[in-house]
Amino acid sequence: MIHAQTVRQSSGCIDAWTPFGSMAEKSSTQDSRGEIMRNSKSSTFSLRPRSLFMVSLFMVSLILTLLCPAFVSSTPLSSSALEAAELKDEFSALKVGDRVRVVLRRGGRYEGEVVEKSGESISIKHKFGTAKVTRQECLEWERFKTIPEQYEERSESCKTANDWCDLGDWALEQGEVDLSKQAFRKATEVQSNNSRARKALGEIEYEGKWMPLEEAMKAQGKELYGGEWLTAEEIAQREEDDSAAQRAESLKGRDAYVEELRGRAWAEVEPLVTPHYVVFCNSTEENAQYYADVMESLYKAYDKVFIEKFWPRKFRKSPRSEVFIHANHQQFMDWTGNGPGIGGFYNLLRQDVTGYHGSFGSTGSTEEVLAHEGTHQFEGMIFRSLRYLPIWFVEGLAVYFGDGSKISRRKVEINQIPRDRLVGLQQAIEDGSYCDLKKLLRVPQQRFGGFFYGHAWGILYWCIYGNQAPVKAWTTKENTGGKILEDWLYHVQDMDSNCDYEKEALFFEELITRHTGQTIEEWEEEYKAWILKLPVEEIGRKRGREFSSEAIKIETTKPAGWRWEKSGGLFSDEVVASLSTGSKKRRVSTYAWPNWQHAELNEEYARSLIGNIFRDTEYIEVLAEKQMGGNPMMVAVFDGKRVLGVGENNTPELGEIRRYAVGFFGSPDKIYGNVFECDAADWDEARKYFEEYTAKFKYTG
Repeated sequence: MIHAQTVRQSSGCIDAWTPFGSMAEKSSTQDSRGEIMRNSKSSTFSLRPRSLFMVSLFMVSLILTLLCPAFVSSTPLSSSALEAAELKDEFSALKVGDRVRVVLRRGGRYEGEVVEKSGESISIKHKFGTAKVTRQECLEWERFKTIPEQYEERSESCKTANDWCDLGDWALEQGEVDLSKQAFRKATEVQSNNSRARKALGEIEYEGKWMPLEEAMKAQGKELYGGEWLTAEEIAQREEDDSAAQRAESLKGRDAYVEELRGRAWAEVEPLVTPHYVVFCNSTEENAQYYADVMESLYKAYDKVFIEKFWPRKFRKSPRSEVFIHANHQQFMDWTGNGPGIGGFYNLLRQDVTGYHGSFGSTGSTEEVLAHEGTHQFEGMIFRSLRYLPIWFVEGLAVYFGDGSKISRRKVEINQIPRDRLVGLQQAIEDGSYCDLKKLLRVPQQRFGGFFYGHAWGILYWCIYGNQAPVKAWTTKENTGGKILEDWLYHVQDMDSNCDYEKEALFFEELITRHTGQTIEEWEEEYKAWILKLPVEEIGRKRGREFSSEAIKIETTKPAGWRWEKSGGLFSDEVVASLSTGSKKRRVSTYAWPNWQHAELNEEYARSLIGNIFRDTEYIEVLAEKQMGGNPMMVAVFDGKRVLGVGENNTPELGEIRRYAVGFFGSPDKIYGNVFECDAADWDEARKYFEEYTAKFKYTG
């Protein structure tokens, strides 16, 4: 039952009539149709012309009831029945397009436009959506005029320019911008030079004429920059200031990181002794303790896999293994004599591990290097000598446990897919540089370079998981790869002399044919197809046009309308790329390399990077330092061929000649390359995409 409804769009009132003292001090409102509604909050009902008869009837009924008690047995028209009849009529009077406020019996309210009416229910479109309410659900309601209706009424009394300005201010307060402009425009028609109206319309007076702000500013040689109208000289100064500020922000934390890389003198370093390791680290004391904790976490992970009864630790020379971690990569290279492509190593004789604090490759880290080399250290406890084992197995196992693990100081998750290794392996299969199994098994240690690491990992991962990846390992009966690997593991434990690669290759091939009934070629075709289907882990997160990566500390924005390149379609060292969707072939991407020297990027270093990823270059715009998006970048434009991949003999595979624009940026830990590609004839039109991309590039370290 509806207790009260009020119409506030009245143009006049009539006096209320109250039959009893308890109903005193009541009020009513009459709408434009002469209808009077009742407000439940004041318990008011009022007379209206069409209700006089009903009220008279009510009074007659009441008098008869008092005078003749026997009349009670009849059925009088009660006040509640009268009220219900009136309310039903009032609700029925609502129509689509009315503006209403509704208070619900269950609590809550709606305000908005009636967009649908069906029987005794209405649908109200409000600012949060559309709600359907019935007459019975309403405690109270109010019909009111729309703002445009009120605007029309008010406009009828506007005579002067100030009247129209007052109306414009009122409309603006109601949130009706278009109506407000309409009123101020009317004011200028009444009085053309009314400054109040002109300013409200966004106009200013310039050389005796009122004109739009933008037109007046351009007449003064000013442009909008950062929300302000500035001259060209002011903009140039502002850009210089903004660039310096952004540079300072982008390299925030550099000093602290440089302090880590500077490290301590080795004479000041105290070794950290853990249950299974002795850790020497001349980075900060905090980093030294962190890496000591990481090594113990790695030991626990290895121990779960290399079960003692199957893998007796009988060849370790000392109770604890030693680990050496240099403060930076340059120091590592100086002390060990290794080149920039080496992230760490395991010494066969001393059975110790050496690495450095910092990144390795696009996404590699000190933790992954320690895990990789720590696997070799564990292998040294199990096998008589790693020289006795085929190198593909030694390194494949290290990639499986090292590169393919998620590592923290308290926990290590193995069985993960090493992103960089998978990308390299998939590219090798697709571009024809893949090293087939028969050849891989026979590559000796001295020729086993980084190109083969992903291949070796792939074979072991296929054997362990096969078509059960990534949930079930070789324990399932259906996984013949698991049987191959199990027999192989028992076999290699008995090796006690230098590896005969031909003999061991034939043994592994025989295991394949024995357990699968397939030829080596048939087994390998299934393996390659399976590898190509493995998902490549995203380095960062894509949200709409935005890409952000915590791992490599960058944010980028692809051009509007372009599509993201799939991870499997990225080139080596590329971390993200996007492609145009039109008929013109355009591509923009970001590369990432470790900053070996942890120094500011210079022209020589930038040229070496261009030489790594391009060949046959002919410069259109020479390499030079420019400010792009507040970042100091080494920028160049040239025609050339992109290096698509490198085969086992380090022979590069080149793409077609294209126009390239590059912008290199250096952080203490990484060198980033923003690369744009298009046809030479398309460059003038497409250049804006390169400039937009580099301007929005952000280093977040």
